Amino acid sequence: MAIIFESHEGIARITINRPEVLNALDPATYTEITDAFQQIEHDPGILVGIVTGAGDRAFTAGADLKIMHTGGADLSQWAPWRPDRWDFGATTSKPLIAAINGYALAGGLELALVCDIRIASPNAVFGTPEVKWNLLHGFGAYQLPRIISLSHAMEMLLTGEFIDAATAERIGLVSRVVPADTLQAEADRLARVIAGNGPMAVRMTKELVHNGLAASPPAHFRLMHEYYSRIDATADQAEGLTAFAEKRKPRYRGDGEADRS
Repeated sequence: MAIIFESHEGIARITINRPEVLNALDPATYTEITDAFQQIEHDPGILVGIVTGAGDRAFTAGADLKIMHTGGADLSQWAPWRPDRWDFGATTSKPLIAAINGYALAGGLELALVCDIRIASPNAVFGTPEVKWNLLHGFGAYQLPRIISLSHAMEMLLTGEFIDAATAERIGLVSRVVPADTLQAEADRLARVIAGNGPMAVRMTKELVHNGLAASPPAHFRLMHEYYSRIDATADQAEGLTAFAEKRKPRYRGDGEADRS
């Protein structure tokens, strides 16, 4: 297996496990990550996902070019335009956190861009070097300008130069830089905080943000009103408001029902 998939107390962890090649992505790894996203999406017991790389040298250095572009693998079943593949934007309705250690380059950066929250260790390095090899940073060319400024995105995409963790934090590519020895613990902490919130509200908030990026203000507010109506009718919301009034932690079920035990 190219990845390690673990799930515990509502939090799933995807670890790309090819440290000997800087966690480079071969066809099997692309498939396994996509399948893991599907497992996170469809498992009602999973509330948040974390994506990281094995070792301390790389989150993932991107596609394994020695395999992907030199005829070293049978790609006949690896359809490049499959709409449910993560590198073409497939994600989950549940939040994803990227814990970035070392290189996040090319397709590796695209994997980080699929995630909703990105945190990094000080040794993290980011880049879109595809133009150097006459390749395209495909999904990233769509996503990157929606996360950082157009000028910063174009500089990365057109020069192919790398940036360090401090620069990534400054331009908003990552939300924070934490010591390497606390990176995984901080990702776990964030995941636990999110998992403790109302599951339906978390999923709807993510959807509202992503749908709102391409919507006009009136369309966004119509969608917001629809979501308000749907969440107002749930027992989980009643439980949240009751817990607030009683100054206690809510007991959410995540399926629209409150735990009344």
